[in-house]
Amino acid sequence: MSELVREIVEVNASIDGDEENPLLIVEAEGLAPTTGWANVRLDPHVYITPPEDGVQDFDLVGDRPAEAAEALTEIEAAWEGPLEDWVIGVRVHAVHNLIEDEVFEPWDDDESEAA
Repeated sequence: MSELVREIVEVNASIDGDEENPLLIVEAEGLAPTTGWANVRLDPHVYITPPEDGVQDFDLVGDRPAEAAEALTEIEAAWEGPLEDWVIGVRVHAVHNLIEDEVFEPWDDDESEAA
């Protein structure tokens, strides 16, 4: 059964694709409490109504082994999917903390430089 990892160390969110088909890319690094975690991934929260703060939440989860040495172990995961029009940032959760990162549309930078 999957469970949250112990701690988030770093989160990076970016946008790829183009204005017509933008993709949200989220990468997270964390620490698991034991060695041997499998199926480590970012699970997005599913919303019926988009959150007012515009932040897409994710859980950094994995499958803890039945028996493993207790030692903080570095893990990482990535997620890629369509960028919803309401998303302005991401928030990744672990047992002991969470980290947020804003997302910026890469094509907006070109327009502001030309002005």
